[in-house]
Amino acid sequence: MNKDSFLFEFLKSGPFRLLLILAILIFVGILISNHHKAMVQMKENVLYVAPAPKK
Repeated sequence: MNKDSFLFEFLKSGPFRLLLILAILIFVGILISNHHKAMVQMKENVLYVAPAPKK
């Protein structure tokens, strides 16, 4: 068994595919959560209205 066939069989294995899918899901979840924080921050900045000074 040479090195190339071992690597090919490793990439085709079920546990490696499961690990790869899990890593992709975690990465997408992090991206979505970071995007949500930016959207909430932007809404807070837009909705803030400074009170008018009393004369």
